[in-house]
Amino acid sequence: MKQQSLLAAIRFDYVNLQVFLWLALWAAINTGHWNLSGWLDGGLATLNALRASAPIGVILVGGLMMLFVQSPFRGRLTLPEALFWLYGLAMLVASFQVAPWFNTAYWGFSFIAVLVAVRVFLIGDEPLRQIIRLNYLTWAVATVVLVMLLFFARDVLFEDESGYGLVNRTADVAGGAMSRATGMARFAAIPAVLAFVMFWRVRGWVSWSIAVAVFAGSVSLVWFMQSRGALFSLAGTLVFIMLFMGKVPRVIAVGLFILGLGGGADLIPEETRTYIVEHATRGTGVEGFKSMSGRDKIYRIAWQRIQEQPLLGYGPQADRRILGENGQNGLLYAWLSGGLLGMLGYVGGMLASWWYFLKIIFGKFQLPSRERDMLVMTGGILAFLTLRSYPENTAALFSVDLLVQLPAMVYIAMLYRYLEVARRSKRRREKIRRRAEARGRFQAEPGTT
Repeated sequence: MKQQSLLAAIRFDYVNLQVFLWLALWAAINTGHWNLSGWLDGGLATLNALRASAPIGVILVGGLMMLFVQSPFRGRLTLPEALFWLYGLAMLVASFQVAPWFNTAYWGFSFIAVLVAVRVFLIGDEPLRQIIRLNYLTWAVATVVLVMLLFFARDVLFEDESGYGLVNRTADVAGGAMSRATGMARFAAIPAVLAFVMFWRVRGWVSWSIAVAVFAGSVSLVWFMQSRGALFSLAGTLVFIMLFMGKVPRVIAVGLFILGLGGGADLIPEETRTYIVEHATRGTGVEGFKSMSGRDKIYRIAWQRIQEQPLLGYGPQADRRILGENGQNGLLYAWLSGGLLGMLGYVGGMLASWWYFLKIIFGKFQLPSRERDMLVMTGGILAFLTLRSYPENTAALFSVDLLVQLPAMVYIAMLYRYLEVARRSKRRREKIRRRAEARGRFQAEPGTT
């Protein structure tokens, strides 16, 4: 009986239309509107056309579910979601000025499809539990994708001392290009963050050894890929996580921060320091790290184009059309694509998530260890992608980063909402109890009725 109940729970939790829609968006990664013309070509072309149509299908099916599926447990829209909706719609409106319209609007629809899929996932059960499941599912999918990419690249992965440039050494994957080193490092950072939290929490040699093995393997892969943005973002994220894992990790984090600023550099041998700097900056040194492969010039050009049309923006993928290359910054991409209003929605959504995180951490809420660990995990994911949004576009467009970041943002906001409701209910019960006690004492006094 217990086994049957478990199987039924698995089917209910992870085998349903909501999960299918979410996985369909993952399948759409590395495709685009150009694949839609391959419906009748057969074979791989038809498969890629099906993948590319997933965002439109998610909007249609998800929209119908949101309109007609009745659920007493459906959660209200969180502030980060609402602000990302503002950004997505601003991008879509800006796309009307571009011809051909659909080729640009496709990316706005794809961004909105992720928002729709998250909303749909909250239908059918208690919302906080559902958003936790969505984060679990997302982390599992990201890990599976990482393993698949490593398998496809197994023959050439270690042909060089660095994984940077791996995309040029591997064949196409399902008709698309192999993930770049920055993408591989991004995938590897996800299990690294999760395992690092578990490293400080799990008990028992077996569980601890698994956490150490996953963490060491993931960090080693990020280091090998030599993606500067991922390296420094992950380093900052690990220090960030330790600040909330207890007294000992907090002391270590402060020490590492001081060491990183150079206060304890003499403790590390000069040869080791040189190797770390040369590897982390791909041999360009401090000056090369400052320019970030010419990103400083890209930022200046992007800012000039923003000033020419600051309110409306240029629509999704504006960096490729207007700058002729990747914008390499989340805020600039959002402003280019969605104008001032869209940029405020994008930045506001991330700031709202951080506000909720800090309110929970410092709000003296009574969080069980499991919920606190989940909060730190999602906060770690958000920290990594926030730091990475400086040298990359990250969640400002339809991407793996958006698929990973949005569930984390919604969980943090939803957790704060639940904790606040629980706190108010507790205060209300306490107030009623005190009134009842006062009434009882009053009636018990002599000469009272």
